[in-house]
Amino acid sequence: MALRIPSIDLLPPPHRAAAMRQLHPRTITPAKPRKDTEHTEQVVFFNRIRTLAMNDPRYAMAVKRTHAVPNGGGRSKREAGRLKAEGVTPGVSDIFCALPSGAFHGLYIEMKSLTGLPSREQKAWLADSVDLGYTAACCRGADEAIAVWMAYVAGVIA
Repeated sequence: MALRIPSIDLLPPPHRAAAMRQLHPRTITPAKPRKDTEHTEQVVFFNRIRTLAMNDPRYAMAVKRTHAVPNGGGRSKREAGRLKAEGVTPGVSDIFCALPSGAFHGLYIEMKSLTGLPSREQKAWLADSVDLGYTAACCRGADEAIAVWMAYVAGVIA
């Protein structure tokens, strides 16, 4: 036996909401996947070098001295102003290995997606870094970045 009521408005609030959903079901659109492939490549890079250090102690110090520079990404104007006041500078590379190798003071890596291109500021930072005695590279993808990093740590880059 079904109970009939003259109006949905006469139902208590929780029951009213359920009745409304039955009458007007919402179409749920799936969330778009985040297309931040540069972020993904950088996460892969750090996961792989950490794993490498666990399996090969020769890389332990280099991994300990390699870090990300949180310089990019979307943010509000307020947050951008706050970070600029703290010294965030356009063009600074994404990854820095603060370990001397051979004649070089350290390694800067600008991480790009497989199709990404460096900005004018990023190119200038890389060029200035080389002039100052650092190794610097723009890498497309984690595989290329790991190859550059391993060659640098092994002292192969001359």
